[in-house]
Amino acid sequence: MKFPSYLEKYMQADSAKKDLSLQMSNYGNPERSFSSWLGTGRYESNVPAGLLDVDVNRIYIYLSTYIYMCVCVFMCVYISIHAYTLFIYLFIIQLVIYSESDDQKNGIEVFHDVLDCSSWVLSPTVIVKVIRGCWILYEKPNFEGPSIPLEEGELELTDIWGAGTSEEQYECKSLKPAVIGSIRHVVKDYRVCRIDLYTEPEGLGIVTSFFDDTEETGVFGTTQKTCSIKVHWGIWLIYEEPGFQGIPLMLEPGEYPNLAFWEKKEAYIRSMRPLKMGGRKVEFTREPKVIIYEKPFFEGRHVEIESEIFMLSDKELEEKTVLPLASVGSMKVLGGVWVAYEKPRFEGHQYLLEEGVYRDWTDWGGYDEELQSLRPVVGDFTNSRMIMYSEKNFGPKGSNINVLGIISNLKDTGYGLRTQSINVLSGVWVAYENPEFTGEQYILDKGLYPSVEAWGGKNCKISSVQPIVVVRILFYTCFVQLFSEPEFKGSCQIFEKNTKYIDSFAAKSSKILDGSCIVYDQEEFSGNQYVLEEGIYPDLTAMGCSPQAVPKSLRIINIELSEPRIALFEKVGFQGKKIEFNTEILNLQFLGYNPRIASVQVLGGTWIIYEHSNYRGRQMLLSPNEIPDWYKLSGCCQIGSLRPLLQKRVYFRLRNKETGKFMSADGNLDNLNLLRIQIAEDADSDDQIWVYQDGFIRCRVAEDCCLTIVGNLITPGSKLGLSFERNEDKQYWRISPDGRIYSKMKPKLVLDIKGGTQYDRDHVVVNTVNEERLTQCWEPLVV
Repeated sequence: MKFPSYLEKYMQADSAKKDLSLQMSNYGNPERSFSSWLGTGRYESNVPAGLLDVDVNRIYIYLSTYIYMCVCVFMCVYISIHAYTLFIYLFIIQLVIYSESDDQKNGIEVFHDVLDCSSWVLSPTVIVKVIRGCWILYEKPNFEGPSIPLEEGELELTDIWGAGTSEEQYECKSLKPAVIGSIRHVVKDYRVCRIDLYTEPEGLGIVTSFFDDTEETGVFGTTQKTCSIKVHWGIWLIYEEPGFQGIPLMLEPGEYPNLAFWEKKEAYIRSMRPLKMGGRKVEFTREPKVIIYEKPFFEGRHVEIESEIFMLSDKELEEKTVLPLASVGSMKVLGGVWVAYEKPRFEGHQYLLEEGVYRDWTDWGGYDEELQSLRPVVGDFTNSRMIMYSEKNFGPKGSNINVLGIISNLKDTGYGLRTQSINVLSGVWVAYENPEFTGEQYILDKGLYPSVEAWGGKNCKISSVQPIVVVRILFYTCFVQLFSEPEFKGSCQIFEKNTKYIDSFAAKSSKILDGSCIVYDQEEFSGNQYVLEEGIYPDLTAMGCSPQAVPKSLRIINIELSEPRIALFEKVGFQGKKIEFNTEILNLQFLGYNPRIASVQVLGGTWIIYEHSNYRGRQMLLSPNEIPDWYKLSGCCQIGSLRPLLQKRVYFRLRNKETGKFMSADGNLDNLNLLRIQIAEDADSDDQIWVYQDGFIRCRVAEDCCLTIVGNLITPGSKLGLSFERNEDKQYWRISPDGRIYSKMKPKLVLDIKGGTQYDRDHVVVNTVNEERLTQCWEPLVV
């Protein structure tokens, strides 16, 4: 890529930007509402990080960093004089631009401002995916000309600046290649936005302040006129129509004594909203990986890290890596979420590192250049929940709050700002000392924190919290890596589907990064079985294999959405004494049972059966099925121990086998009494996505609620709804292998569709089991 001289362009930038407002009337399709352009999206990158870190940009980067550091020094002096502490974390920003022909396999990654990108070769239609932060695209270099604001999400742009005719827009091939002049990121933190509207010029008259999205500024149908504006903070989109309709005007921070920039004397602004960042995100959860550089801007010696660094010193690193480092100047986080600490042994200030590039210590929000230890954050990011207590050791005498999502100011909840213990039930959280995600930050993963010292706090003040979430929901896959040498060395082969023949090499270690699999010591899924659940296995012994074993085939284990339940029989054909279990059994004989088993019924779940106690000996995986002769299938006549296969929470959609429609939650979540469960056409929305865990069925849009039967009198025809979890029997369900979903409270009732010709014919109800009614059969589609 060829970039122009920085100094020449920089001198032109200030003179060219006399007005702070940016009108978008030249955008390709003026009849289309801008609010509809900002859709949510997903992102997958195959481009190495740092694509834009070219030498010709370094002058700009060094100069901008020097100016930023000077400002920081001035602010630190000012703040210390006034004895007030304020720290705002900047977040790694990322934007990816794909040409239409790329098919989203290759793209241009952007992490920082680009003064001139007009030389980039793009197709007439480009897809822009904003992963983090808010950006502005400009038609010309130096941030000049018509512009397009971008929030996190995906946007397809054709004829970006409206140069083509309407006929050309229908035939994209005749259009000229898209040209983007420059790119600037404008929102990098969570500071509160504010805009003031004045009824008179020069900031006079009645003033009205706004801090967030406002769909209707008028009161009782009357809208005040606006003659001058002051933007304190944020990038604002203002509309002359309510509900964010029409062509918006974009305003940056500054004072607007009149509306000459808008070519008006007065205006009636009926709706407005600031550009906003999304929450903390992780994208590649499978393999945590970070490259540490000794000097800023990715220079000097570097080391690739995949596990925690307890102490950054020459002695520590010489044992584990070839290139020892004494300091950290810059980093590239390629996968996972990491926590960096100011001091060794995970002490001192904490810095959350998301995927992206960090040119120097200011990029990760450091108080200074010190960074001596770091570790990857491991956890389930699909569901987040924690309980905060005002007293130590989760004391019941104080107040507590059940947190399920982002809270920008805990003071507004009535809980207060004093927190002395935390129970993180699931997910990974970031807690901040001050409101709006500022001040000291503390990273909290699953576990108990009985005191402030447990999370590294200096005081008991926590004012805002937010969970770390996965960028997108993936279709369920299993991801297996086999290595030719122990300790994950040698050549590597990746498996994501069933493989009858593994003939490339003899695997000596493995990593199961998602899902579970069975490895066989013979081809075509035969021979001894070795069940490998998610985790890392540095050698064959850890995999449960003998030292001489050679994996020859591999089968992926599918998700099973039924509760674990198994029955063992004394005689063949399911005769004689019966033993039934729904939990793991470490030693069958120790519990007083006869280990000699003749037949087996797997009534639910996926089970691992071991020949001997304590999970030793030959093993076999069993899905829901009936085995009338256990010896004939397994070759052994006893079962020493058994356990259900571990499975992560999985999201799925329920498709009715008769109608082909999907079970959906329809209604307002603010009033659960009016919400109903019904079937609907495929809408690819969260209200059709469910999760099953511990007998509860929860909807993606409200995971703190669960599926329940409405009313106290439960009879065939009773309708369903959502309610908060109360451990009531009518909230428990059992999903059988044949697709029927049984009520625990009334075992003879299953989910069904009401039918008929009335308004509620599509409502989901409970009904008496009828083998001939296909409307009672549901097909879970795992996502």
